[in-house]
Amino acid sequence: MSRFAACFEDLPDPRGRNARHPLTSILFIAVAAIVCGAESCTDMADFGVAKKKWLKTIVPLPYGIPSHDTFSTVFRHLDPDAFDAAFAVSRRALRRVSKGW
Repeated sequence: MSRFAACFEDLPDPRGRNARHPLTSILFIAVAAIVCGAESCTDMADFGVAKKKWLKTIVPLPYGIPSHDTFSTVFRHLDPDAFDAAFAVSRRALRRVSKGW
């Protein structure tokens, strides 16, 4: 998770100070869910619930799995260009890690 989180550390969190879930946890769950076929924020939340035990070993979940509303709020307010740049960094990092497989 630390490598993934590092790719998104400069991504501005669009939520207020009262945000309960770490942004990197939300993004990790979303990306993992999409890789597994999720197509909506509800799918992301359902994936999180189904994989909670595994996710807890990877990302901090101080308040459990984010709701579909949380995923929706985050993705509606993220700066698309900043997210695209951070996601590109994460893809390059994944390529470096996966070379030789």
